[in-house]
Amino acid sequence: TKRQPLAPEDGPGGPILVLSAPQNPFSRYSVEILRAEGLNYFAAEEVSNLANLMLDEYKVIILGEMSLDTEQVAIITNWTEAGGTLISFRPDVQLANLHGLVASNSTLSEGYVLVNDQSGPGVGIVSETIQFHGVADLYDLNGATTVAMLYSGANTAT
Repeated sequence: TKRQPLAPEDGPGGPILVLSAPQNPFSRYSVEILRAEGLNYFAAEEVSNLANLMLDEYKVIILGEMSLDTEQVAIITNWTEAGGTLISFRPDVQLANLHGLVASNSTLSEGYVLVNDQSGPGVGIVSETIQFHGVADLYDLNGATTVAMLYSGANTAT
């Protein structure tokens, strides 16, 4: 029998789990990024199914921008503290401590970001501010390492 091709928004399974929410279609964007980079060994699920998933099958969770309820926060926190790697796009403020951050309850709209291109994940990224569109949440560090800084203007650090 011939195998049916997977829909572009699905993955065949693997050590990476992409969690999204139907309320924000962009929360599934990391699926497109993974496919474009040739990383096709992942699973994609809606966060509403989180309680039913066997998370010990995954080494990495990529969490799109979405709100989480307290049960989902507890599940993700327990999994991460047990050794899982969590990558979040504009994470729910309830996950701030898990990321080594403290929420400042402020945001920055239509600003700029300057990546530290001297070490770590920023090596090779442009050394000038990059404009972003949308809203960014502002946080203070509480154990995390700075990889980028937000700017309110091209040359004005926030």
